[in-house]
Amino acid sequence: MKAILATAASILLVVALAVAILLLLSGSPRERTSHELADTEHTIGGQPTTCTELFGETCSFALQSDYNQWGQNLESFVNAGTLGPFARSIGFVAEAKLSLQACEVSATAGRTILDFYPLAGIDHPAATTTDLFPFWNESRQFLCPVDSF
Repeated sequence: MKAILATAASILLVVALAVAILLLLSGSPRERTSHELADTEHTIGGQPTTCTELFGETCSFALQSDYNQWGQNLESFVNAGTLGPFARSIGFVAEAKLSLQACEVSATAGRTILDFYPLAGIDHPAATTTDLFPFWNESRQFLCPVDSF
């Protein structure tokens, strides 16, 4: 009887060690899969321009995705001059980024202009809701129409 218990205990110990080793190895670092998006080129100022080139730094995943999706109409949209005096005061690049951010927020179900204001405030903390509303309104109508999602 003692021999059977000793054998069973040995088997349980071996199984427990094998499970522990498997769990330890399964938590080891694996080769990471890339979740980067292609840096798509769109024509800005008559030149093929990527998100990184336009904004002067590597674009976040969200901004890159927005640029890839809506960047083809970005230049004509911003140059239309319908975004108001605040937009004219911040320049093309900042106008483009705010417009893409408005598209990003409006394309997400359940998000509203109240979600856009704090996002816009990261780069433009002094901007008022009056300054930012045209980006929300015009972007949703002309750059990334809500019915296009």
